[in-house]
Amino acid sequence: MRTLGAALLAVGCFWSSQAFTQTTTTVTTTNGAFTEYVPGSETMVVRSETGTTSPLRYSVTKQTTIVDETGAPVAIDRISPGSQLSIQHTGSGDRLVASRVVVRRAATATTAVTSVPAGTGQQTNTTTTTTRALTHEEKHALKEEREHQKKAAKEEIERQKDALDKAKDKLDDDTINRSLSAIPVPRRTQIPCGAV
Repeated sequence: MRTLGAALLAVGCFWSSQAFTQTTTTVTTTNGAFTEYVPGSETMVVRSETGTTSPLRYSVTKQTTIVDETGAPVAIDRISPGSQLSIQHTGSGDRLVASRVVVRRAATATTAVTSVPAGTGQQTNTTTTTTRALTHEEKHALKEEREHQKKAAKEEIERQKDALDKAKDKLDDDTINRSLSAIPVPRRTQIPCGAV
């Protein structure tokens, strides 16, 4: 009986240790530039910012969430090569599985340079575009500029509405006046007093 009890106790301990085994999954975030998406293999290729020589390949599943920085969904076929991504993934080596992909918005700073070569009389315009992350102050200034443009556009629309209303009122007044002037007015003739 003791042997049977010890055997049952050993089996019970084994099963209880199996029931409470925990699995830990590590999620890693990598930043990089989107290179390509291979639809048949459901693979996304990204060149990492960390300076690895070969691009990283991530499996994209139905559970993979692809969004922009605001959280709005993005279709993978709408991501253009060179777009900056932040990829949360599991696995290692050749078995990377993307769980969440955030398409980061590239900020552009544009500088226009105008030069006139001596004696040619022709003007040359050169525009240089540099892509980098915006600072907090630049983001704030950009937001204020957009709000200012929106307000100016609304004011212009109101001015145009007012001008259209005035033009409509004038047109209505002119139409009424023309209609009234087209109605013949009977003339009164005076009869001399002694002629009757």
